[in-house]
Amino acid sequence: METGVGERMKIRWQKIRISVLMLVFVMANIWIINGLLRLKEQADMISLSYPAGAVTETSFEQWKKSEDCEIFSEGTVWKACGDFKVLSEDTGHDQKVSCYRMKGQPAAIFGKELAVGRYFTEGEENVCLLGQDTVRQLFGSDNVLGLEVKMDEKIWQIVGVLKGDIPVCVIPAEKGEVFDGITVRKKEENQSVNQAVSIIEALFGSTDGQQVDGQLYYVLDSLLYFMILAVSLIVIGIMALKRTRKIPKAIGNKKTGELKDVKVAEIGRRCILPCCLVTALVIMIAGVNAANPGSDYLPTYWSDFEFYSRLFKDKAEQIQSLAIHQEFFVWQKMFDLWRRIVLAEILSGTLILCVCMDFLLHLRVGRKKKRKSRLFFLGHRIKGEVPKLKIGFKK
Repeated sequence: METGVGERMKIRWQKIRISVLMLVFVMANIWIINGLLRLKEQADMISLSYPAGAVTETSFEQWKKSEDCEIFSEGTVWKACGDFKVLSEDTGHDQKVSCYRMKGQPAAIFGKELAVGRYFTEGEENVCLLGQDTVRQLFGSDNVLGLEVKMDEKIWQIVGVLKGDIPVCVIPAEKGEVFDGITVRKKEENQSVNQAVSIIEALFGSTDGQQVDGQLYYVLDSLLYFMILAVSLIVIGIMALKRTRKIPKAIGNKKTGELKDVKVAEIGRRCILPCCLVTALVIMIAGVNAANPGSDYLPTYWSDFEFYSRLFKDKAEQIQSLAIHQEFFVWQKMFDLWRRIVLAEILSGTLILCVCMDFLLHLRVGRKKKRKSRLFFLGHRIKGEVPKLKIGFKK
């Protein structure tokens, strides 16, 4: 009796454990999908950093007028000006901020990170963008559009507020300014990054500086996510196949009326692995289409191992460079989100593995106990209940 109660408790706890793991798995996948959608917002961004003052206003104007510029939807050149103190003369509060001068379209860098207001346009003067935390420190509110602040002995009117808690101030570039880098947005998602970089380098010169490719981080996380889903399905299919290996041994013990149902159930279980393999293949194809890596990630022929080696080295250097230095808070958010998604995807795969191992372990223990129970009852019936065995003795 105690053994039966103990067995039921073990089964109940196993069901609870598997249910909790599956719930965490579903929640992790929802968070991963949301993170991938946020990463996709930066997938069209490309940025090149140059030595200080290497990019001139004249070269930027020539780039905007060139035909090659048509493949980009937005573009801006920027310069880091160092740290300045921003003062609100109305409240008397001040804060130290990192200041940047920009010419072009600041949306190329910040994207949808504008909380309130608008980005300034070319030709505007004495206007600025401030970080959300900065305006709260200065005014105690986000409703600051049109208010003025003092920085570097000049008065600046606030036209927009950037999301986040990074103290930053963005102002228009002066005439004849020189810049440290250029950031653009591709017009089409499948546009080659290598081609876009070549066009930029043709006008601004090649650079050994930092290259930030938003598509790289979205592609890596997307492919890893769909690969983990596909592998999980394959593992589930193999687990189901192992479960059916010893099913035929039990068929002989079934009554004639139940034999057909058992065979149908067995055939259904044996179809799980092929179905899982086909579904895994479909998921991988869908993953490649969703990631849309483009021609930059595809060799001329599949056995071009030198291409893969070059690609891995180049992308690894880009990731390492961004890990060391993130010029803008937008890049920092993108890189941190990319790392968290990778960890969540690894957690998701680990959860599936734990569920499968738990189920297989429970199945193996259950088989052993059933075998022992069958032998016990068989021995008991041979000793005390021989007539019930109907082994064919004649009276």
